Amino acid sequence: MIYDINYFNRRYHQIESDFLEIMDFIHISDRFGDPCYKIGSSKLMDFCLKVGTEIETLFREILNDKKFDSEHDIAIKRNNQNIDVYKKIIEPKYELRRYSLFVKPIKVEIFPFIKFESKTPEWFKIYSKDKHNKLNLIQNWNMMHSLFSLGALLLLVINHPSVEDKVFNVGRFSNFIEIFDLLGSTPRFCQSVI
Repeated sequence: MIYDINYFNRRYHQIESDFLEIMDFIHISDRFGDPCYKIGSSKLMDFCLKVGTEIETLFREILNDKKFDSEHDIAIKRNNQNIDVYKKIIEPKYELRRYSLFVKPIKVEIFPFIKFESKTPEWFKIYSKDKHNKLNLIQNWNMMHSLFSLGALLLLVINHPSVEDKVFNVGRFSNFIEIFDLLGSTPRFCQSVI
């Protein structure tokens, strides 16, 4: 099997479908302080584990790309991958902190990797800390974390190394995304965007 953008795009849509199913029970609002974003549940915990592992897998795919081969101590960093390595190595090249998404159902713009050059996103901190303790995850993970992590996953998918030096059809790609509009967020290393 080839693990390219098409594979991860399919995975994204499966996970987005899970989020839409959760939205049948927990409606989201354009005010992130609303109670709907403070709810935790075993369904959200399952979502967290699914989206979190997919995000980690994509970070690994990106870090293992040849464009990072010349980085100092890259072999050590690839063998000891963590969020600090991603911030130090991936962020300067990809500038994920600058990417934004428009959340269609609530008409709000979000930045899933805001301040990523210096700060770990809250949703990733919780996932990383509690991924081996599901009871804590049920208490600490909520709908807002789910929304932002789903957005982060989408941004990593469009930046998959298999897009490098290719034409990216943002219109065609966006037509199949139900939750987000890419706005100006396009792959960093693609040949062109149409």
